Amino acid sequence: MTPSETVQTFVDHWNSGDMEAMYDMCADDITWHNMPMEPVTGVSAVRDAVSGFMGPVDRCEWEIHTIATNGNSVLTERTDAFILSDGRRAALPVMGTFEINGDGKIAEWRDYFDMATFQREFGGG
Repeated sequence: MTPSETVQTFVDHWNSGDMEAMYDMCADDITWHNMPMEPVTGVSAVRDAVSGFMGPVDRCEWEIHTIATNGNSVLTERTDAFILSDGRRAALPVMGTFEINGDGKIAEWRDYFDMATFQREFGGG
């Protein structure tokens, strides 16, 4: 799989709700950094962070608008939409950077987004 295909498949797993397949695409020592927040390192920490976040989320509808690859680095412009358990749809514009290691796993994942938009979308205000 090319680095671009790896990221597209990773997003597909989010959208299908196949979180175990998503975690399997991550290197054991992955670092996930949502830039307004503190980074987490390791699949276990990513799993904990996702579990804490996904409580009010029924499903994901992430859409990649643009994807660019330079070697093992993949840049995405996305809208990460979440259908919440109360029926609302929270959508967040995101720029994401993924670094794919030699084993074809995601080793670094950085997402850049506006925290005020995140709070407004998830807070319902």
